[in-house]
Amino acid sequence: MPKVRLVHAKTTQLMGSQANNQKTLAEIVQDECPSLAEGAVFNPSPFVPGGHAQTIYAFLGFYFYYAHSLISPRFTREIFRLSDGGIVDLDWALCENHTERPIVTILSGVTGTSCDFYVRRCYNEFVKMNYSVLVVHSRGCGSSKLTTPMPFHCGLTTDYREVINSIHARLPNCPLLGLSFSLGANIMAKYIGEEGEQCPLVAGIIVGNPYDMYKVIQHLDSRLFSLNKIYDIAILNFLKTAFNNNKEAIASAPIDFNVPNITNSTTIMEFTEEMTRKAFGYKSAKHLLDESSSGPFLDNIRIPVMFLNSLDDPICIEPLITYEKFINNPYLMLALTEHGGHIGYMGGTWPTSWIEHPVSQFFKAMLKHNAPAAQ
Repeated sequence: MPKVRLVHAKTTQLMGSQANNQKTLAEIVQDECPSLAEGAVFNPSPFVPGGHAQTIYAFLGFYFYYAHSLISPRFTREIFRLSDGGIVDLDWALCENHTERPIVTILSGVTGTSCDFYVRRCYNEFVKMNYSVLVVHSRGCGSSKLTTPMPFHCGLTTDYREVINSIHARLPNCPLLGLSFSLGANIMAKYIGEEGEQCPLVAGIIVGNPYDMYKVIQHLDSRLFSLNKIYDIAILNFLKTAFNNNKEAIASAPIDFNVPNITNSTTIMEFTEEMTRKAFGYKSAKHLLDESSSGPFLDNIRIPVMFLNSLDDPICIEPLITYEKFINNPYLMLALTEHGGHIGYMGGTWPTSWIEHPVSQFFKAMLKHNAPAAQ
């Protein structure tokens, strides 16, 4: 049976003095999170076999098989103005008594939006739990355009930090939770590590985290004759589209951009070298990717965070997971599944999303033990 494997320290803990009882993090997961506990099973659908099929189906197949999810959730858009003059789009779905209830803040994948399938699936579960949902878009994404020359990159945490600080000040009685996927997972993990003991989030779930951005991009760019090249091309096209939509704003910076080289980039590394690293003042693409990777920041995380990775993820390959980080930090847990691809997790006989079950169980348990007033 394809059982879930948990990696964590011998002794785990919650948030010190904020914890509501003496149970450890691992004990809470074992007792109250049946989709994540030792012995839990994720069975991939026989119609979606293998990591590539799981990954591609989750991004494309739902258009045909999950038409109901294409109906726009009841989001209200807020244009959030950043301190440097930039803006990010915030999509809100407020629950009843929203000034006292938990808020799940979501960071999606590359140029991801509130329309992403896995975001919608989790959103539906949070609605049942009477949690508010806040989807935070990257600069220049979510149908908005840049208002400054500064774009986004895979390790940019300043914008999310400003949003979280603002929400925490505006709604001080609402426990804040963090949910992230793929590129957003890297940003959120890095942010939580940067904040350390000052992190305002109660808990986080980080799905499909790359851990080492340079090795991931190398892995994708070098696979010329494999299915992995599909992801490389897709991500590159997303990046080029975001650049083209904001070309005038980015090019207005006093930086020596070579626009033809940017638009003609054939790999993610080339695009990063020609545009992103110049925009942010890094010496090279490798310098930016190394500095942006969340792996080195895991040691400093001081809130309970569940990382969820699949061993057949064709993008975030398993050797990049630093198991020692989870063994040495009592606030972290890593749930490994044998199957699921890159944020696919389509189970059951007829392909059905699984990801919302561990997410909702973990958040409910963490709020019960860390923020009892929010229940």
